[in-house]
Amino acid sequence: MKLNLGCGGNILQGWENHDSDLDISKPLPHEDNSIDFIFAEHVCEHLTTPDVVRFFMEAYRILKDGGTIRIAVPSVVQMMRHIDQPYLDWFGGSGFGQPNKRSAIQSILLNHGHLSAWSHDILEACLYAAGFDYDNIEPELVGESPRHELRSIEGHGKVIGDHNNKIETIIMEAVK
Repeated sequence: MKLNLGCGGNILQGWENHDSDLDISKPLPHEDNSIDFIFAEHVCEHLTTPDVVRFFMEAYRILKDGGTIRIAVPSVVQMMRHIDQPYLDWFGGSGFGQPNKRSAIQSILLNHGHLSAWSHDILEACLYAAGFDYDNIEPELVGESPRHELRSIEGHGKVIGDHNNKIETIIMEAVK
């Protein structure tokens, strides 16, 4: 079984797709050790960090041994390092703020209903705190995964453009 959580319009064939119908800040309605893959894209930033850690603990509980969680979140660190002029042109035309780096960073931190900020290090630490072994937590690139089931499943790029998504988004996979 494969879960796509916070899916919005990114409905994946062969997956159990959930958006606002499933509150991931609460215990997940799945049996222990029953899920092969969990994908959560641009949803964790809408929770507080403690709620995300509890979600990751629930994900750990329901994943089968060898099961994988794939988390995609916006990262202000990623943005600070990679924002370019095409991104700023898009951002300025989006109505979210002025077309400059500071305004884009402020927007990710203060707007869109975001309640937490993410970097690779914070995401890795939260997955570790939830039970995943440090050696089984790896950063991945948008669209890439060593597991074919998790390749090219992101939908955020369809909303903001692939170029912009690669600037905003970091991904971490953890295997139980």
